[in-house]
Amino acid sequence: MKKLFFTLMIVLFPALLSAQNTMKLVYFNNFPPLSWEDENKQMRGILVDALTEAIQTRMGITVSHKGYPWARAQEMVRKGKADAFISLPIPERRSYTKVSSETVLPVTFTLFIRPGSPKIEALKKVKTVGGLKGFKVGSYIGSGWGRKNLVDAGIDVDIASTMNLCLKKLVAERFNVFTDVSQSVRYKIRELGLKDEIIELPNIIDSGEFQLCIGKESPFVNILPRYDEIVREMRKDGTLQKIYNKYR
Repeated sequence: MKKLFFTLMIVLFPALLSAQNTMKLVYFNNFPPLSWEDENKQMRGILVDALTEAIQTRMGITVSHKGYPWARAQEMVRKGKADAFISLPIPERRSYTKVSSETVLPVTFTLFIRPGSPKIEALKKVKTVGGLKGFKVGSYIGSGWGRKNLVDAGIDVDIASTMNLCLKKLVAERFNVFTDVSQSVRYKIRELGLKDEIIELPNIIDSGEFQLCIGKESPFVNILPRYDEIVREMRKDGTLQKIYNKYR
């Protein structure tokens, strides 16, 4: 029996050690081109490529990439079931994570509406998030930006289960306007074949930076200073721009 036990330990220990030394990164699984799960259940996107290059290739830390509905991914980091995600560091996320100083992706928030909407002239005048008061605005479950800037601000919000459904509800005129990360919304509109059904107004009502958020109890929480150095190097040597270009 003892011989069998030691044999099993010899076989299993390397795998257990490897799992303990792997940084578990979680993502929104339906947020292209930033992060999404492909037909082979593999994570793809700007954020996935950027973190693989920074943490695994340049820092030598093995990483795993897993995608989930966005609310669930955040909850996994909150409960210590995953090490980190990358997103806008709103106050709620800062309450249970430590956040990098550097960003791998600056983002904007613009307005998306139905062509011919009776609200189009009024929406053209909106220059800030606060200017959306008086309109019905679409958002989706898990959007921390939407909760903080729309729901908590007292704006009339129609909340869908996913961004895909949100865009379909916009086409069905269930609300007046949708706003979220412009890069992702544009990609989704093309993916869903809605280019003739939804137009983008150029108004940038907000902007932000996607930063690495590591759970405060994660064993990897102390890598942030070196990670920030690496991201600065990637920006300077053109690596980040090459990643952006790959998904245009």
